[in-house]
Amino acid sequence: MLEMALRQAVELGSYARAADNFSELTNVPISASTLQRMVMESGTQLVNAEALEAEAMMRVPKEEEEGVSYRRIPEPDSEVMAVSADGVMIHTREDGWREARVASVSAVPDCAAGERAKGEVRLTKHSYRAGLWEAKVFTNHYWAESARRGVEKAQRIVCINDGAVWIWTMVFVCFARRIEILDWWHMLQYVWQIAAQAMPPSSPEESAWVDAQKAALAGSQLSLFFRRILRLYPNPNDAPPEVKQAVAYLWKNKHRMNYGAYRKAGLPISSGTVESAAKTLVQQRMKQAGMRWSLDGAKAMLALRARLLSNRWHEVPI
Repeated sequence: MLEMALRQAVELGSYARAADNFSELTNVPISASTLQRMVMESGTQLVNAEALEAEAMMRVPKEEEEGVSYRRIPEPDSEVMAVSADGVMIHTREDGWREARVASVSAVPDCAAGERAKGEVRLTKHSYRAGLWEAKVFTNHYWAESARRGVEKAQRIVCINDGAVWIWTMVFVCFARRIEILDWWHMLQYVWQIAAQAMPPSSPEESAWVDAQKAALAGSQLSLFFRRILRLYPNPNDAPPEVKQAVAYLWKNKHRMNYGAYRKAGLPISSGTVESAAKTLVQQRMKQAGMRWSLDGAKAMLALRARLLSNRWHEVPI
């Protein structure tokens, strides 16, 4: 019953709703404050355990240490593993708006030869790690979750993210061999941003230009893609600030935009898994109207929800 009560508190939209739901299901009265205490106790244990795990994964043994035992590297769930990261803001009492960072690790199902380059690859067997960490500490947790899933043994490691510098810095630190991919949908936002400045909004001309750019990228025709932008603005200095920002973003990430090759290889080109996690793991529970979290309460809830959505609820300390 304690496990059921804790899960209700983690899964439903508020402690009050969870208390009412639990009491209705079991005829056992429980208060919202009791559920909040349970989340703090179990979640804090989990936060501390994950911190120790992440620290141990990154610590280099000293030369004088005796009896150093090497960890067993598990087998990955597929030959190709995908890792992504994202951040979402939550409101805290102590610091105002803070960024909750989420890591996701997924298996990439093998595609038959005829299925490659057709449609979007759907990832499976997701797991998550989430918390209110600074980028340096998050890197340790990012690596710990990847190593737990056996990513080191994967034939290919696919890193799909938006263009945030802190994410790619973390990827560089964690994975010596990797395939870097700029998320397709984030990329398209900047393509639309360029089109919106040069053409009438929602016009057939605007849609046709964006469709042509999408086709060029799908065929890995990057030179053609950037030439078309240059035709719109022959003198880049005269371009609006929004266009300059979009072009700088795309140019900086051009080595991560070989989408035609990625699709032929059966690789995913969207970071939808981690973005979906940011919504379901964080926003659905922690960004209800008027919610403000204590830092410790937010950390506890993030750790518990990450375990819940990773199908590892049985590992939660009750």
